[in-house]
Amino acid sequence: MADKYQEMVQQMRADGVDETMIARFVAEEMREDEFRRGRGTTDIEAARLRKNMPESIRQLLLGNAFCPNCGVTSFASGYSLRMRDGFVLIEGRCAACGSEIARLCD
Repeated sequence: MADKYQEMVQQMRADGVDETMIARFVAEEMREDEFRRGRGTTDIEAARLRKNMPESIRQLLLGNAFCPNCGVTSFASGYSLRMRDGFVLIEGRCAACGSEIARLCD
């Protein structure tokens, strides 16, 4: 998998893309790959709605879930998305203790 990112970086450098944009692009690609490797998307409509959200909102929602076990407020990688009553539901594990947590995105 690391070869994929190295090839992307080399191609972007060859195309004259600045290092800041390369870092952003590779980081986003790594997040998307991590999402795909995780528990996965159980609802394609939820994935579409999430993709239409600005990146800043997506990151805010991932960092804004409460774990009743330890009080940490962020998801570990490997979360999944589902639709619930017309809203996207993020389900996953707490980044600190591993307890199951969820966040409804309204």
